[in-house]
Amino acid sequence: MVATVEQLAALVRGRLVGDGRVAIRAARPVAEAGPGDITFIENERFTKLLRSSPASAAIVGPHFRVGASELGQRLAVIEVDDPMAAFLAVRSHLHDTQRPRWSGIHPQAWVAPTARIGQDVAVYPFAFVGDEAVIGDGSSLHAGAVIGAGCVLGRECTIHPNAVLYPNVTLGDRVEVHAGSVLGGDGFGYRQTHGRHVKIPHTGRLEIGNDVEIGSNCTIDRATFETTRIGEGTKIDNLVMIGHNNQIGRHNLLCGQVGIAGSCQTGDHVIMAGQAGIKDNTRIGAGVIVGAQAGVHRHVPDGQHVLGSPAIPVREQRRLFQMIARLPEMHRQLRELAAQVAALTDAMTLRSDAQSLPGLRPIPESGPTEPGGDLVED
Repeated sequence: MVATVEQLAALVRGRLVGDGRVAIRAARPVAEAGPGDITFIENERFTKLLRSSPASAAIVGPHFRVGASELGQRLAVIEVDDPMAAFLAVRSHLHDTQRPRWSGIHPQAWVAPTARIGQDVAVYPFAFVGDEAVIGDGSSLHAGAVIGAGCVLGRECTIHPNAVLYPNVTLGDRVEVHAGSVLGGDGFGYRQTHGRHVKIPHTGRLEIGNDVEIGSNCTIDRATFETTRIGEGTKIDNLVMIGHNNQIGRHNLLCGQVGIAGSCQTGDHVIMAGQAGIKDNTRIGAGVIVGAQAGVHRHVPDGQHVLGSPAIPVREQRRLFQMIARLPEMHRQLRELAAQVAALTDAMTLRSDAQSLPGLRPIPESGPTEPGGDLVED
């Protein structure tokens, strides 16, 4: 699709500076954009790239340091409050080449006779839908997806290839589960009886809220007795593990390789960076940020930013990091001080020994010295 800069500015409700008649064919990042493309700048670090870019137009923020007017003398500029959001809208508009969505049940899929399939549902080859499962309108089950007995999927859910929903998992509307993830498996629970680990049956459920996205190869366990819950709007990266009985709040961001042990609770708008680990029975307050590779072993109050293992408030942890960085220098200084102390100790020992020798007296602290040494005979 081709559109003028003026049309694109109207699309994103931005302020146009420069020639609005310029035709735009594609939207590309600033390092890749060429003539006929529109690009964007969200961070001032890319100012130099934009100044030398051969792009025909750019989307910038209202406080862009170079200034839309200066850029507008060379290329058309659209000024908006959120350049990234505007660029995504423009890119979607220019690159809208999606094929019409297929719907139906493929002959090579297996759907239980007691399952209920909504309207405009796509069930691709080798997908499996168990007894009494409910698939909401507009949902898609891709090749190899497994929907266990009694599962309930809301409207417009997407289950990507080889994702598995164990029995009695409930998904809200517009939930997306990427390839290879497993939802509703047994939690890791055992009791030691007579020297053996005896499995605790997990008969609880798993409920996923509206607008949740779950990355590839994630695992979310069902509860032991009640329900594991993932709050609406939460986004889960690849390779995340969420244990049984967890209560994850709304609009959380859980980055790659996060691991949350059983029976934890998070508030709304929590962020956990990559490889963070949470001890079982821990509460993470609303708005908390858990830094990368942090090990959280106790409750974290609302709004804190924690880092390190064991995790502590980020300001304290940064001071510790600074001290650790200084350890080699501190070690060198310590060795020098130890050498100085040893030298002083030797000198004091020598003076003390001299005082104890018969027929010798120490030279006074001040005064003349005689040739041949520090000690003179009486």
